[in-house]
Amino acid sequence: MKKILLLLSMSLPFFLHAQEKDVYDTAAEKMCVYLNNHADTKINSPHDAELLFSQGFLETCMPLVDRLLAKEKMETFDRESGMLIGKKVGLKLAIMCPRYMAIMQPVINDALQKKTETETGSLRGTVVQVLQNGYTYIQLKMADGSQKRLVWLTSFEEAESVNNNPQKMLNKQVELKWELKQLYYFKSNSFASEKIITGLKIN
Repeated sequence: MKKILLLLSMSLPFFLHAQEKDVYDTAAEKMCVYLNNHADTKINSPHDAELLFSQGFLETCMPLVDRLLAKEKMETFDRESGMLIGKKVGLKLAIMCPRYMAIMQPVINDALQKKTETETGSLRGTVVQVLQNGYTYIQLKMADGSQKRLVWLTSFEEAESVNNNPQKMLNKQVELKWELKQLYYFKSNSFASEKIITGLKIN
């Protein structure tokens, strides 16, 4: 009996290690092999890095997508789930794959440069939807028929008349000033660039 207990105690660390490895570890390992096999690919810009990562993701991670979605308790592979899975694979790669960090250096440099710059602008159109779902989203229909989504996140002086009832903006011609910021989405545990409203003028 003592011999059996000794054997179990000796094998337990190896068993636990095997249990710790999940589908993300497998995806990251396969992705790292892919990146190392494409060591001759020249990376001169963020676009080059993102293209290589996307190509590698399609070849190595898409065969695992059902398991990756199950891990996140998601059913559909779309933009939101794809960003979440890609981010988590990237975090694994950053720890265990030097080639990945070398490839992503232009992306990191570009992000650091943009961090010091604030992109702003304004849009004029008709409010066709006011959706309150965690954040308040304003859907604008432009003169050319296209639609743009902005996020109402902060208070500003021009909005006092509609603060308590944003639905009053429906079907109104407005001009919205915006500032591009990274917005955190709790459901997907990820960030996305959104146009945050900083000014409002109702025509």
